[in-house]
Amino acid sequence: MKLLENILRFENHFKNAKKLNKKDISDYLVYNTLAMECFQTVNAIIEIGEYIVTKKRLGFPSTYREIFELLHQNQMMAEEVFNATKRLIFLS
Repeated sequence: MKLLENILRFENHFKNAKKLNKKDISDYLVYNTLAMECFQTVNAIIEIGEYIVTKKRLGFPSTYREIFELLHQNQMMAEEVFNATKRLIFLS
């Protein structure tokens, strides 16, 4: 159930971020709301990754980046997605 909740959370925050990105982000409220939606999206991705690493017993990551390195090394994440996720983790 936790995995499903995080997938739904990811989808909701991602959808909200896409809507906000079409607005005037020079507006302080819009900018900060967009930043929070992006932050929550990344947090959901991390929790999904943690769940999969734990369930599949892929290892014991000590950083968020290592979560996705384990997924990538075990062919559970494509190279392009892995690189994009690394950038997101770095920015958050």
